[in-house]
Amino acid sequence: MAEKDSRIKHNLTSSLIYQVVLISLSFLLPRLYLENFGSEVNGVLSTIKQIFTYLLLLEAGVGLATTQALYKRIGEKDYKSASSVLSATHAYYIKTGIIYLILVLLIAVLYSFVINTSIDRFELFFIIILTAIPALFSYFVQAKYRILMEVDGRKYVINHSETVLQIVSNAAKILVLLLSDSLILIQLVYCIIYLAQLAFLYFYAKRRYRWLDLKAKPDFHAISQKNSVLVHQLSGMVFNNTDVILISVLCDFRAVSIYAIYNIFFSQVQNFITNVVSSFTFALGQMFHTDREKFDKMFASYETCYVMVTYLIYTLMAVFLLPLIQIYTSGINDAQYSNVPLLLLFVVMNLLACAKLPANGIIEYAGHFEKTRSHAVWEMVINLTVSVVAILSMGICGAILGTIAALLYRGIVTIYYSNKKVLGRSQMCTYKILLSNSAVFAMVMAIFYVDTFSGNSFVQLLGNGVLHSVWIAGLYLLVNFMVNQSAFKTMLGLYREMKKQ
Repeated sequence: MAEKDSRIKHNLTSSLIYQVVLISLSFLLPRLYLENFGSEVNGVLSTIKQIFTYLLLLEAGVGLATTQALYKRIGEKDYKSASSVLSATHAYYIKTGIIYLILVLLIAVLYSFVINTSIDRFELFFIIILTAIPALFSYFVQAKYRILMEVDGRKYVINHSETVLQIVSNAAKILVLLLSDSLILIQLVYCIIYLAQLAFLYFYAKRRYRWLDLKAKPDFHAISQKNSVLVHQLSGMVFNNTDVILISVLCDFRAVSIYAIYNIFFSQVQNFITNVVSSFTFALGQMFHTDREKFDKMFASYETCYVMVTYLIYTLMAVFLLPLIQIYTSGINDAQYSNVPLLLLFVVMNLLACAKLPANGIIEYAGHFEKTRSHAVWEMVINLTVSVVAILSMGICGAILGTIAALLYRGIVTIYYSNKKVLGRSQMCTYKILLSNSAVFAMVMAIFYVDTFSGNSFVQLLGNGVLHSVWIAGLYLLVNFMVNQSAFKTMLGLYREMKKQ
């Protein structure tokens, strides 16, 4: 346990460093793209990025299925069995890489020579190919090692390499932008640096896991749920990425650019939360199979803390983000970036998404992918149907309304299933946490609104942010402590144990 605690500390520290670097750099390049190329080019590039995110679905099913299969084996140090699982994963990734290559070529031809954009056709073709090369390397060589490192609690190695990647690649991209306006050169530089990072992770894993034998007899049964997992991952991908695709088809690329700017802020916050949580979920996943009594106690504390912190973060974004976007997009006049309803809908969507994540984690730990596959299918149907109808009548705001409708359904069924069918407890344990935090959110929004601080300078906004964040955070902490004192006692005890080591 002491070794796991050490890895959790390393994971948390590296995640925080990585996210600070990522957030600091992620807002610079989109602004430079807007200034140098305009909103339409930014919209085209954002659309292509989302398409490649969809292509990751090719490996999403086997990736999560492998993760779930390895929790128990790595927790019990059953390395022979783990090798058989990863041998099966390796075989699947080889097939996936070939399919991925074919799809990339089709997409490159379609977007370069069929769909009209303001980017030169051959330039766009090579940009798409260069974007795909790192993923191809990952499929054929590196991806299985990354899964093993995460299950083994060595996410900190990945985080450190990602931090270096972000610093070096963003610096290189900015240098290219200052010296040239070549989109191909920008993508080529990123491709080379990305490949270097993947090669580092490959050689690290080869040295660390000398016991791994990819020639072992493949255990395809261990990842037999990959197709059911794929349905869940497809549902998540629809939630995260369909909006951009639908807006590009039903609206235009300027509308995509507006959506993408808002999504930059929310996606970076979500990535921050996800990376911090993934620092210790490997321990929860192993504990679910090896010490169920302790898991139940730890999960109750984790759920309380996770919901409280995410609600606090998105409450602050609801109050202070719109004026920040106005400052960020000042001087860009080819699209209207200040949109009050869009921001409020983004906040509600992300609150609903976060509300179900701890419960969804229970289903992943238990491996109940096939039993809950219908939930994912209905979520996709609701999302796509409502989004198309709403976009046609409301524009980009309609895309988020479709996602919100789907999240309401998926949140209800996920909370019910994870609590009643897996944990064997009342679902009110989760709803008590959600309702108390929702009440605090409603109270704060009754005092402020999303455009309360519009027109503030950056210094004024920073001052107001610091001032009001203190009492808002205090209010969330007070309400959650009153509702669930046992969760805080558990967290305090865990902190004392880790401090002694």
